[in-house]
Amino acid sequence: MLTSTEKILSVVALALTVAVGFSLLQYNSAMDEMTQLRQEQVEHVDMVNQEFKQRVKAVELENIGQGKEIKRGQDRITANTKLIYTKADSLGSLIDDLAYEIKRVDRDLTKKIKNVQRDLEGLEDNFDSEKRRTRRDLSDIKKQLKKLDAAVFPPEEEVEGDKKK
Repeated sequence: MLTSTEKILSVVALALTVAVGFSLLQYNSAMDEMTQLRQEQVEHVDMVNQEFKQRVKAVELENIGQGKEIKRGQDRITANTKLIYTKADSLGSLIDDLAYEIKRVDRDLTKKIKNVQRDLEGLEDNFDSEKRRTRRDLSDIKKQLKKLDAAVFPPEEEVEGDKKK
């Protein structure tokens, strides 16, 4: 049967395990989200580049020598370029914010884990000292019991010696 101190230590160890598991789950989730953001950024840039190439090619083929169409194509290119830079900036900002949050959560969890470890060490020291005191008390009780036993029920040799007198 577990003692109350062992039960407390088990609960504290379980809580520490749950906290570490939760932080690992958050970390993995954040890493997955960052990977997805980067992949979406690459896909978007590739899509815009592909669209751009197709539009330029279509404009070149259809409107050779037509200044207005070329100007429209250039305007579209400029608009797409601005869109790419805007999306890239916003994605970069989101990635930076996410990285900051991950660092903050990691720092907080590290601090909490250290506090739990320090508390566990304190509990272990208290448990060890209580264990030693209990053993000492038990030893003292056994000695007193032997003395009382000897006083109440003296050995047979003493009883026979008292009867012969």
